[in-house]
Amino acid sequence: MPDPQDPIRQQLIAARRNQILDAAAKVFAERGFHRATTKAIAGAAGVAEGTIYNYFDSKGDLLIGMVRRLSRAESMSTELTEALDRDAREFLLAIARQRMSLIEQSRETLQAVLPEMLISVDLRERFYRRFVQPLSVLLERYVQTRIQSGDVRPVDVPLAVRSVQAMFIGLFVLRILGDDVLESHWDDMPGVLVDLLFQGLSPEGSE
Repeated sequence: MPDPQDPIRQQLIAARRNQILDAAAKVFAERGFHRATTKAIAGAAGVAEGTIYNYFDSKGDLLIGMVRRLSRAESMSTELTEALDRDAREFLLAIARQRMSLIEQSRETLQAVLPEMLISVDLRERFYRRFVQPLSVLLERYVQTRIQSGDVRPVDVPLAVRSVQAMFIGLFVLRILGDDVLESHWDDMPGVLVDLLFQGLSPEGSE
């Protein structure tokens, strides 16, 4: 019996999952979530329709998997651990640039599927439980460690983390709505965001 932890087997599984997620992103962007079918996704992926269910439970599971991959949620724990040896501001700037670049690259797909998460109670709860909540916990641990080391001033950690998350989400929503300023200055936003977090708007913050 094959060892499920065999590294080569794990690589093959990851490659097939990514193949299917790539196809799902393409079909979702072209048809929207409701009009997309697993048959069309399988066709775009070059696999049998039944193969999809070996890796994903449903079309909704595909959607969540796609957003998790886009956010690189699987690597976030490692990134945050390694970031403790880096300057906090430098790390946040790098993460903001990376994530906002990925958002821009996948804007059409996200625009097609994210409204479904807001409409569907089941999808919304699953997305929160499997992505938003674990990410919040990781970020809270990171901020708390930074406070203890004296790199960040004491704050209400859960609320501070959610404020940062809300900034990213809000920027993305404005981008989807077609805000002209964000359209022309999207690449500048990571620096602006980090400046606001570390310096604020008070005159003293610029010193």
